[in-house]
Amino acid sequence: MAFKPKDAVDAVRDIATNAVEKASDIVENAGDIIRGDVSGGVSGIVRSSIDIATHAAERTMDVVKGRHEDDDLD
Repeated sequence: MAFKPKDAVDAVRDIATNAVEKASDIVENAGDIIRGDVSGGVSGIVRSSIDIATHAAERTMDVVKGRHEDDDLD
């Protein structure tokens, strides 16, 4: 399958949107740490960070392999 620049731009937009959404979760978790729930806050930050990385890797692989968001390949 051919690499399409539009798909790459769409993927970057999707990755950025997801990262911003997860960043708000990270801020909330930082607030939990400040309020004394260190374990829960750190756990949430790690979980959100992993979610960001996983989503970015999956979307990147979709672009490289020529898949689209609306493809049902899973």
